[in-house]
Amino acid sequence: MAQERTLTSDSVQLDKGQSEKGLITAQGGSSPKPMGSGGVGGTTKIADSVVARIAGIAAREVAGVHDMTSTGLGQAFGNITGRVTGQDQQDRGVVVQVGEIECIVDLNIVVDYEASIPQVAMALRRNVSGRIRGMTGLETKEVNINVADLYFPNQDQNQEPQAAAVR
Repeated sequence: MAQERTLTSDSVQLDKGQSEKGLITAQGGSSPKPMGSGGVGGTTKIADSVVARIAGIAAREVAGVHDMTSTGLGQAFGNITGRVTGQDQQDRGVVVQVGEIECIVDLNIVVDYEASIPQVAMALRRNVSGRIRGMTGLETKEVNINVADLYFPNQDQNQEPQAAAVR
């Protein structure tokens, strides 16, 4: 079952000892944040799968990342099922652990040949953490990157003649 991050709107104690309605805090969090201009309270739940999709899209935006690849047997079967049923693959190659105020992201990527892997990794960490923070308010504690393969531009051209010869 997917975990969710819940934001609640409750009365909170301010530094001066006064209680003020209309502040949002992450459940269990310590720093209140002003609520939207409407002044209406409530809860917001963010599922782990949403954070994983944000991370997957953000990772694909980085130059040098050719593709994301499955992280295990369970996700590989999920990807096959997703292709058959027409579900998108935004979170393929992404595993997240989401806490109340922070998260950890694991990425399994295929890098373009000749791309600088350290530079791609630095850009990935910056883009993924920035997108997650901007869209969910979560701080990204770690972005762990596994470079599973290299993509060679002529790789697809070399495989087509072999496949034709086998037929």
